[in-house]
Amino acid sequence: MDNKQTMSPAKAWLQFAIVFFAGITIAMGMFKVPVNMPNIMNFYGTDMTTVSWMMSIVGISCLVTALPAGGIMQKVGVKTFGIIVIVCGILECLLGAVAPSIELLIASRVLDAVSYGCLTMVSVAIISASFAPEQRGLPNGIWVIWVPVAQLLVAQIANGVVPAFGWQGEWVVVGVCQIIALVLFILFIKNPGQQAADADGADEPEEKASIVDGLKEPGPWLLTLICCGLAFGCSVYTGLYPAYLSSPMGAGLDPADANNLVSLGSLGGIVGSVLIGIIINIVKPTKRGWLMLAICAVSIVTFLVVFSVPAAIMAIFIIWYSFVSTINMPVAFAWVPDILKNPKTLSMAMGIMMIGANIGGALGVTLPSALIDGAGGVWAACLPLIVGLAIVSLVLTVVLTLYVKKKVLPVRPDLEGK
Repeated sequence: MDNKQTMSPAKAWLQFAIVFFAGITIAMGMFKVPVNMPNIMNFYGTDMTTVSWMMSIVGISCLVTALPAGGIMQKVGVKTFGIIVIVCGILECLLGAVAPSIELLIASRVLDAVSYGCLTMVSVAIISASFAPEQRGLPNGIWVIWVPVAQLLVAQIANGVVPAFGWQGEWVVVGVCQIIALVLFILFIKNPGQQAADADGADEPEEKASIVDGLKEPGPWLLTLICCGLAFGCSVYTGLYPAYLSSPMGAGLDPADANNLVSLGSLGGIVGSVLIGIIINIVKPTKRGWLMLAICAVSIVTFLVVFSVPAAIMAIFIIWYSFVSTINMPVAFAWVPDILKNPKTLSMAMGIMMIGANIGGALGVTLPSALIDGAGGVWAACLPLIVGLAIVSLVLTVVLTLYVKKKVLPVRPDLEGK
């Protein structure tokens, strides 16, 4: 793709607005579970560990589908792939709303894995095709708040819909939102693949590194372990904290008050996504390891006190916890190009990095839930796990930072002075 914008600014922003709206509805499908965990447990007469699989199975499925999804998108085109992704989300809502058993409800979440796990690929392709490189910062910065916005909305929908229609009502409302997104996507989204091809014309394709070259890079493997370790504590916020707030063994809040706090916490994620984007641009590429180190240190302290915060400052802490849970992945995405000896292995590096994030997301709810259930509902029972893994992430960040300084920078003249 050349460096010229491939459509007018108005059309480019229309493309972005639609994919952003679609992203929010898909993330609503993903995060409608945490705010309804107690309701689902009561409806099916099951425990938290079982219900937590509704979050974990998405992470596991994302891990399995990540590699083939790229090939499918390349073959069928971004627009067609995006339609498939949104349809999967709609089907999950419809099947989940009528699931006669918890097992079938959990199984339906595989469709959410396809939609939630793949939509970012679609959004990145559309943004890249619609905006020139020097204009992509703002849409990319706005895009990363899709999850916090969705978390804010599902909590409010739960307050308005669930008391009258049960948790199934939220499944239906989210499904309707996704249907609207699908119609807009079909009507207005252009196929970025064809658009990029037209823009490139007869340009020579760039020489690509082999898969083996990418697998040999140590940096991405260290970074994926860092992301995995931090993902556990972050998943406790996204997957378990709403239940903790309303649990008698937890904060013991009224469910409506708990959902309001979750909505308030989403503001921290929104602010964090934008703020960390600004900070990343300020910090030199060769210094981003120290930024990740600071995030690891802050995460450790935050995870340590997560289940011992006084009610008087709970609202402030939830905003902070949401902020901390949001900022590590944007830094990882920004850092990964600069930890490679061969920058042409970036695509493989991104895939490797997401393995750790997906594993952490898959197990970051289930393992803490099992520890909590095993301790008789004592929420602090999972702290050794999430804090210990965050400490491991901090140590590995130091190792990766030193590796980059000694092994990468000497062979990357493009990073000299940066």
